Amino acid sequence: MKMEGLTLSQQEQICYGELFQTCDVDGTGRITGVRASDLFLSSGLSQDHLMQVTELCGAKRLGHFGRSQFYIALKLIAAAQLGLPVKLDSLNTGKILVYQLVNLNTSKNRCD
Repeated sequence: MKMEGLTLSQQEQICYGELFQTCDVDGTGRITGVRASDLFLSSGLSQDHLMQVTELCGAKRLGHFGRSQFYIALKLIAAAQLGLPVKLDSLNTGKILVYQLVNLNTSKNRCD
């Protein structure tokens, strides 16, 4: 799947899609920054890294996360969790970048 220059593997599509559905409780196709930050904080990344992610994915400019911004953010976070820099170049490394929740101990909130 290609989305605004972002290529996602089938595993990433499933993982990110499930997380989007979970966070889009109103079914509007938009996720508030507050709701997204609750999820993103569970990644174990620093506030500085998460601010970079929000800026890079475009959500800060828009004021919300649409599906594209949310998927880009998740992939950036997954890249950072693997030690890659928080940069758009890290999105298309060819590696499957699956977001891992480190602060929640439930398989429902984890994409393996």
